[in-house]
Amino acid sequence: MSDDEDRRNYSDEEGEDVGYDDSDRDEDDSEDEDDDDEEELKKVRDGFIVDDDEEEDEEDDEIVRRKKKKRKKEIIEEDLDEEDLDLMEENTGVKIRRPEKFKRLKKRNKQEDDDDDDDEVSGTRHDALQNIFDDEDEGFDDRGGYDDEMDRFIDDDEDDEDLDDRRHDRREKAPAKSRVRRAPIEGMNEDTWRDWYEVFGAGDDYNYALVKENGDELYYETKPETRLKDVFEPGVLAERMMTDEDELIRSNDVPERMQLRPGIQADRKLSDDDIEEEAYWITTQLNENRRGADQPAFQTENVSAVLKFMSQELMEVPFIETHRRDYFTRVDGQQLTELLSREDLWYIYDLDLKFRSFLERREAIKALIDRMGIKDECIDDALLKATRLEELTDVSDYINLRFSKQIDKTKAFKRPGAGGAYDTTKRQQLSNFIRDFGLSSQEFGTNLIEGNKRFFPDDVGILPKEAAEKYVERGFPSTDRVVTMAMSMISQEVAVDPQVRKAIRSKYENTACVTVTPTEKGATIIDELHPYYPFKRLAQKYVRDFHDAQYLQILQAQSEGLVKVEIKIPDEATYLQSVFDYYLSDNYSESSQEWNELRRKILTTALKEHVFGLMERGLSEKLRSQAEEWVAKKCQMTLEEKLNVAPYMPRGAANERDYSPRVVAISHGAGTSKDAIQVAFVDDKGKYGDHLKLDNLRDTKLQKELVDFLDRRRPDVVVVGGFNITTRRVLEQVEKVVNELRDLRGDDVSVIMTNDEVARIYQNSKRGMEEFPEANATTRYCISLARLVQNPMNEYAALGRDLTNIRQHPLQHLVGTDRLRELLERALINIINAVGIDFNAVVDSPYKAHMLQYICGLGPRKAQSLIKNIEADQNNGSLDKRGDLVVRKLLTWNIFMNCCSFLRVHTNYGGDVLDETRIHSEDYNLARKMAADALEIDEEGLEEYENASQHVEELMRDDGAEKLNELLLEDYAHQLEVIQHKPKRMTLETIKVELQHPFKDPRRPFERASHDLIFTMLTGETEQSLREGFIIPVLVTRIRDKNAMCRLDCGIDGILAIQNIADSKIGSIADVLSENQTLQAKILRLDKEKFFVDLTCKESELRQGDTKLRMLPKDRMFDEFEEEKAMSTIKTNAKKDNFLPRKVTHPLFKNMTSGEAISYLSDKSRGDLVIRPSTRGVDHLSVTVKLGEDIYHHFDILEMDKKDDYSLGKTLKIGNSKYSDLDELLVSHIESILSKTETLMASPKYKESATDLRHSLDTQTKAKPQAAVYGFTLDRKYPGHFLLVFKIGAKSAIEEWSVKVLPEHYLLKGPSNKECKDVSSLTDSFKEMIVQRTKPKPKTAPATPASSTPSGNRPHYNSYNGGSSGYGNPHHTPSHQSGAYHHHYQPHPPHQPVAPHHTAMPPMQQPLHASSSSSTGHWGSTPWGGAPWTGAPGSGAHMGPPGHMTGPHHGGYNSAHGDGRHGPPGTHDGYGSRSSRAPPTPRRFMPPPGQQAPPPYY
Repeated sequence: MSDDEDRRNYSDEEGEDVGYDDSDRDEDDSEDEDDDDEEELKKVRDGFIVDDDEEEDEEDDEIVRRKKKKRKKEIIEEDLDEEDLDLMEENTGVKIRRPEKFKRLKKRNKQEDDDDDDDEVSGTRHDALQNIFDDEDEGFDDRGGYDDEMDRFIDDDEDDEDLDDRRHDRREKAPAKSRVRRAPIEGMNEDTWRDWYEVFGAGDDYNYALVKENGDELYYETKPETRLKDVFEPGVLAERMMTDEDELIRSNDVPERMQLRPGIQADRKLSDDDIEEEAYWITTQLNENRRGADQPAFQTENVSAVLKFMSQELMEVPFIETHRRDYFTRVDGQQLTELLSREDLWYIYDLDLKFRSFLERREAIKALIDRMGIKDECIDDALLKATRLEELTDVSDYINLRFSKQIDKTKAFKRPGAGGAYDTTKRQQLSNFIRDFGLSSQEFGTNLIEGNKRFFPDDVGILPKEAAEKYVERGFPSTDRVVTMAMSMISQEVAVDPQVRKAIRSKYENTACVTVTPTEKGATIIDELHPYYPFKRLAQKYVRDFHDAQYLQILQAQSEGLVKVEIKIPDEATYLQSVFDYYLSDNYSESSQEWNELRRKILTTALKEHVFGLMERGLSEKLRSQAEEWVAKKCQMTLEEKLNVAPYMPRGAANERDYSPRVVAISHGAGTSKDAIQVAFVDDKGKYGDHLKLDNLRDTKLQKELVDFLDRRRPDVVVVGGFNITTRRVLEQVEKVVNELRDLRGDDVSVIMTNDEVARIYQNSKRGMEEFPEANATTRYCISLARLVQNPMNEYAALGRDLTNIRQHPLQHLVGTDRLRELLERALINIINAVGIDFNAVVDSPYKAHMLQYICGLGPRKAQSLIKNIEADQNNGSLDKRGDLVVRKLLTWNIFMNCCSFLRVHTNYGGDVLDETRIHSEDYNLARKMAADALEIDEEGLEEYENASQHVEELMRDDGAEKLNELLLEDYAHQLEVIQHKPKRMTLETIKVELQHPFKDPRRPFERASHDLIFTMLTGETEQSLREGFIIPVLVTRIRDKNAMCRLDCGIDGILAIQNIADSKIGSIADVLSENQTLQAKILRLDKEKFFVDLTCKESELRQGDTKLRMLPKDRMFDEFEEEKAMSTIKTNAKKDNFLPRKVTHPLFKNMTSGEAISYLSDKSRGDLVIRPSTRGVDHLSVTVKLGEDIYHHFDILEMDKKDDYSLGKTLKIGNSKYSDLDELLVSHIESILSKTETLMASPKYKESATDLRHSLDTQTKAKPQAAVYGFTLDRKYPGHFLLVFKIGAKSAIEEWSVKVLPEHYLLKGPSNKECKDVSSLTDSFKEMIVQRTKPKPKTAPATPASSTPSGNRPHYNSYNGGSSGYGNPHHTPSHQSGAYHHHYQPHPPHQPVAPHHTAMPPMQQPLHASSSSSTGHWGSTPWGGAPWTGAPGSGAHMGPPGHMTGPHHGGYNSAHGDGRHGPPGTHDGYGSRSSRAPPTPRRFMPPPGQQAPPPYY
């Protein structure tokens, strides 16, 4: 290609030049060079600057070659400069129209800011455009804008001499700066004063700081301008990205995400030597982590090219992947092999951050040692060989120890460990004695790292104490002290030696193993169904074998106190002995052996107490980081799958990229009677257009309203969403309505469901309420659901920081929030840049504008600034062509280079047709050339077209793009590489694809939600919680002749056929089952499409259990032998303690003793419980419930009708009540007690602390001496009871009565026992008893002393003497942690699916309510996931408030004590037997004589 052709290819006739070869970018900073500079001369030779001598000869040629004949007159006029035009006007008297001129961008000299004589740089319009945003901020005037002469660009036909003359003239006309003349200081000559003046100025630079005093006011001559930070709080500015740092990020010509990378200098461009070192460093790590053996090895040259784009040209990954693939693609004829994937490019991007941190840390250490004048070959060698941050840390530790005195003197930084046992002064005094030990730490490190004994210790021939004697005379206390101090110093030197650490670190990384053993608590809690069971006992699993997130779970289990984790080298003693060999002497003399013994102690101390621990912590952190990265990348991949979905496309619609469906979204919310059906319409631009509210869809009239709404809005699709299985009925009703509309109008409207996780978050989000404050939550849910159907990518991008609230992986909560957010945003970056966005549509729509920040090179700040600048342009509030981003100064150059190809600009705005493709502006000329060759148009033919890309438009419009397949791109790419020295094969392939299919959507077609997804959305059940073979509790809702209908806790229905009820033949189902009965059943078949299950409750099926199905697979390094041994020990100990393990199929059953149960429940929420074997025998079970901190109640259950000692009794008796199974017992008995307990604790009269309650009563009676006050508190001495504490008047003693909670009522034990059905009747009964007591007694009947009261007539209450100690009272309750029990049930928010509860799963696998996370202050949710408070058993409701049934099994307390403790004195246990404990002697209360009326109660 000739020079003239090359010049024509890189400029167009409209003054715009965005297609260019980036080899010209090195000419940005040429204004400071002389006119005879070689680069300028080269430009003259290349034709970029027209020399004066050849101007006239080339002018006509240029006109003939590049312009049509009809434009010659315009060109001649354009070539006339201003002086010629002025002269013509003066001579003719006619006003001549001046052609619009595009002037060359000029740079301002930094030393001449006040002058207007900017140097004019000759060159093409391409050069001017390229140099717009240099680091020099060229062309800006004092007001921050461009001066008038730089508003446009044009090639001025002026020779260099004229330019120089005009510069000289302007400089002469420029006003000179005023200079203050002052007489020299006395004694100072004029020359000295002139020198001072040049340096310090006239001394008036700080005049503004001088103030005048006016009364009491001080004011400045010039008041400082008000800044944002003077008005707004820093937090507000940071949230709105309006701080000074944010403004700096906006203005810097560096991609925003690169600037925000932590811990490095973001704008630093690495040198070629740095990149060469980094490329080798990264390539090594890439090859160590290669994806597969069949993958070719990574090459340094490919990595080096990528790093240059990142570190020198400041290009982000999407740009490199799209437009620089030639540098990492192997071309073999027609076969193109990609050597680096997008994942690899991001990995290089992350490693680049680590290397930069490493580089800056190394440079900081070098600067420190240079400043301190440290000369140490060990440091120099370690820095030279260091390849990791850990090795630089080793060097820092070495410097801190060996040169601590120098560091402390310079105070360069705070030295860690300063003032420790290592004293450099004493070390110098003992240097000769330390040398007698043989090898230095450096010599030992060399031996160790090389694995060869290069250095040998020299024996001194005398014993260590003999060698130390001479140091005693120098001030040391004893020879032992000398030896000890020397050994300590050598040990520390060995421990910090970089070579020693490097050798041992390598050993650890290659051979270290992780061993996991359960703690005493973990051995009890981690059973076969526990999520931690797969690694409960790991036996020496190699560190290199950890590839997933298992180590995160191990650390989580360790933090919960369930396991102990060790990272050790196998056979550590053997390894230590091998290390000794590199340090010990080979001689066998007595002195040598004694020296060797000291050497062993030195190495043992150095390695075991220092180095090994450091290596273990380092490996643990590395494993944790790897596991977090694994989980975060899994989250990224999952999100990319969700994003990579195109908008919904109706059947028969053309597959157009710009198509957006009209959507109607319908939801019944939670599906309760209080929830109305909300209908929302969203138009094709994503705008909320209409709304309809319906009470139901059963009413024909309401169905007609929906039909009219759909007929009026004509949607392309109707999407239905909801939070539970009632949504299925809504879906069926909507389908019926749409079918009627289809028959009536013939519209082909589909009814679908889709993943609604974004809509569930949006409905209650701050953004949702700001956008639609008038709409209710369900309507906002519908709007978001409709937008999801229109463009999933846009709706996910709009979530912003809420994106981390969507669960992408089960272990997502264990990953750091910052890293998780970064990778989730990376998923958005990948997909949005792969798809591209319509720039003008984004500017017009605030909703779509959320995607702009993820475009390559941009970020939230730069995207915000770009949109504001576009909107601020009153003349043109949109973008006509891509080049305007730079011409209108909307973007800086590097940012434009990164993002321009991902921003689509339509031609109907008057731009170039290539702006509608992904072809980068730098490759426009290649695209034009390819289009011309495909159409077989020569250069003369191109001159017939009005603009440079008109023939490209013709090629694309007439379906002629298929002609591009006939081009030999390989030959063309070879020619380009010869000319430009750049590979372009993949670029040409990209251009061909884009010309054939401009901006084709790479996303897969929209997919309707699968049956599995819908089932999970509406029930909350997953494959891990509900599947065939699981044993679960079910509620019998209806009994028929041949089957029984059941309902699972998640809301789906099931059937028990008569043949699946019992192993033996039964005559009638009613003989075996009853309605509202809860029982265990096994799932035979699960139909997720119909939300239906087939069940069986045969004992033979249930006996098999489902443990094997629910168990997670054990790790291959699981220590089976140790597990069996531990289980055998547990069984042996159980027999000794009269404890017999049982096999009971229930999620709450644990084989543990009462002590183990208490330990298990110690960190659980109040209200949690455990079912366990009883020490009373095989016909008893115990239920242990946690009532509070250190308060546990044990219920005893008697099993009746048992087949054998191991099976569960068919009838279970607790107290006087009998139940058919454990679930019924929990719901009807224990749960009822808990419900009444919660109600009493919700009373305003309740206080958690008995001491606080007594103090409160005293305070109230002091304020109102005649008042009677009372309150309730838990009886800590007798769990399951309350104390009713009261005081009648200020002078009375505080008294206590006991209140026992039973399933049906409260039992008040006052002067007489009184059953009370609720709290109101309890307080009324108490007041009635007090009234009876306060009635006047007959005067003839003297009061009976308390001591004379017969024991058989003792009332069941106790008085309390207010003057005595509280602990003297037999019923005194010590104060305990304050806090109230609250109803633990929290209804599912409407944006979440109803979670499954009553599956036969252990507590740790149950999805808990939010309230279950708290350990104090309220009742947590029950371990099996249900709500503990229920009323009438068998009501069948899934969830509800207190008094309604919420599930088939729940926790509770207050019954007969499992260990023989049957309640407070004077009460009966659950079996009616009298307590063996003697009741305390009460004091009888006598009212004051003559008291006529009861006092008021408070």
